[in-house]
Amino acid sequence: MTFAHDHLLWFLLIIPALVGLKLWVDAHGSTAERLFTAARLRPDLVTGRSLWRSWLIYTLYALAMACIIVATAQPRWGEEKLEIPDKGRNIFIAIDTSRSMLARDVPPDRLTRARLAAHDLVVELAGERVGLLAFAGRAYLQAPLTTDHDAIIESLQAFDHTIIEWGGSNIGDLLDVTLRAIKTLPKSNYALVIFSDGGDADANLVPFIQRLTAAGVVIVTVGVGTEGGTLIPNPEIDGDYIRDEAGNVVRSRLESGVLQQLASATGGRFLKLGAQPLNRNSIQPVLDRLTEQQSANRQTSRPIERFAWPLSLGIVLLMLAWIISALPRPSARPLVLALAVIAFAPAPSAQAANVPETIAAIFQPKGPAPEDAREALEQHDFAKARDLYEKLLKEKSYGAAARDEMLYGLAATEHALTNYDSSVKEFSEVLHTEDKSLRARAHRGIGHTLYDQGARGLQQQPKITIQRWTDALRHLDAALELEPENAEVRANRDHVAKMLDDLRKVMDELKKQQEQQNGKGQKGEKGQKGQKGEQGEGQEGDQEGAGKEGSDPNGEAKKKESEGKGEKKEGDDGIGGKDAKELPEGRLQAAGDKEGEKDGEQGKDGQKPGDGEGGDQKKKTAGKPTDEARNPRTGFTPGEAQGLLRQYMDEITGPIINRYHTPPPNKKDW
Repeated sequence: MTFAHDHLLWFLLIIPALVGLKLWVDAHGSTAERLFTAARLRPDLVTGRSLWRSWLIYTLYALAMACIIVATAQPRWGEEKLEIPDKGRNIFIAIDTSRSMLARDVPPDRLTRARLAAHDLVVELAGERVGLLAFAGRAYLQAPLTTDHDAIIESLQAFDHTIIEWGGSNIGDLLDVTLRAIKTLPKSNYALVIFSDGGDADANLVPFIQRLTAAGVVIVTVGVGTEGGTLIPNPEIDGDYIRDEAGNVVRSRLESGVLQQLASATGGRFLKLGAQPLNRNSIQPVLDRLTEQQSANRQTSRPIERFAWPLSLGIVLLMLAWIISALPRPSARPLVLALAVIAFAPAPSAQAANVPETIAAIFQPKGPAPEDAREALEQHDFAKARDLYEKLLKEKSYGAAARDEMLYGLAATEHALTNYDSSVKEFSEVLHTEDKSLRARAHRGIGHTLYDQGARGLQQQPKITIQRWTDALRHLDAALELEPENAEVRANRDHVAKMLDDLRKVMDELKKQQEQQNGKGQKGEKGQKGQKGEQGEGQEGDQEGAGKEGSDPNGEAKKKESEGKGEKKEGDDGIGGKDAKELPEGRLQAAGDKEGEKDGEQGKDGQKPGDGEGGDQKKKTAGKPTDEARNPRTGFTPGEAQGLLRQYMDEITGPIINRYHTPPPNKKDW
């Protein structure tokens, strides 16, 4: 069994308190009776309700109160299965994820702003059936129509500029995907909300608009961006911007022509996304024209409420107590008994006089107090202080000022435990307080935390240390503006500024030394290349000299034969032909006939180029077609194989932008 409001069960402690009060009153009444009356005259002088009857009625009232308290806490036992009809208006939300949506004329950028606005709209459309689409150079249905808005929001958070690899904003494909999505659904009407930075009016969209109008689709377009526009950051290259085919930087603007065309042609609305969130009222006129569509029922379960049982029992007990109280009873006690009770009753003490405070003290939870957490922090018991502050912040009985003080204490504790990220987070929440002194202390705490965090990672990540110390200096400046007379803050601020300047100077000096070393290394490599070139020329000279010293009468014929082979390779369609001209010298040699390599090896052994079997073999193969040199396993000549390898290397080493952004027909991949 569970309770919807289990905290109300604390009121059950009133029952034993009332029983104790009853015992105390009865005890003092019996003492007064014994003092004023004799034992033999007491039955005649003291008349009224009997002791057992009094306790019976009192017990019935107490049990009735307990039953009512339990019923108010709403006990639940068991679960019941329910089928909820899945119905609602049909609304598709489409978001432009092209790279132009990375422009930052709408903070933080167009795509993020569109995602946030779509999130707010999904929350506003509670109970409606929502679908999700993404489009750039192509369009995709990311989530079908559903009332599970949590799934829609989860899919929406995954939207970025890489979700679709085709560049541009192909609205025509978006309309086509929408038509195909509703083709399989029952006949109804739909709304399509498009978030985009637009484009020029396009006559090619007219057929799609006519089909959408016939299918009962109303389009609401939301323009994201400004008319002035801005440059588009290049997500692949830091500090660079998107450029067109001519190498010019692209400036993207809000082009509302096509958006207004879609809205006016389908009877929808054109909205411009500003600083205010997009809510249901913005598209309510369009929603009023839609009809709800019901699909399969959705099964769910909920706990069964059992409050009727204790409530009914409490009512029965109250009725019994009233009936017993209304039964005939003896005559009232004499007035003297009442006066005696009043006279001999003890005077109320000063502590009991303040009844509300006494009751509040009884029912106040025995949990930790802010003083306990503050004391633990002062005693440097940081683990205990953190636990106490976290428990205190979970309670909702403290005001805003007290919670801000506890947040500050928790942030200071996290800083002492070197949990710098958590400390900065808690200090940042304190910055929203209206207390000027506390806000200054929060700025100072953030500054100290960021400085310590940067000092800890100084050796491993000096650049990040510079960023953290810069932020620390900014927060210390803010604290100094709030407390200009605080000498301690000013001293800390000057110390951080000095350390930051020294670190920047050291980083600049290291950068200069690295640049000098890189320059020397490049010069050394160039020198080595020069030596290699001289060495290669000397080797060629030696080989030529060796050829001249030989007595081969066919040397001139071999020279002509090799020139003929070269002309044949240039005319070839494979790598030995026109593609061979683009290869470096080493690769061109590898693309030629392997017999040249054999000749080179013979030259190394001391044989003359024109002597021996090598010369005869060369003469025999000079007139044969190049197809005879094909590899029987691959079917390619050595030149063709080299060409295929070169083409493959060009593809895998090409720029990422050429592989992941396929430009649309209008050649605008942004």
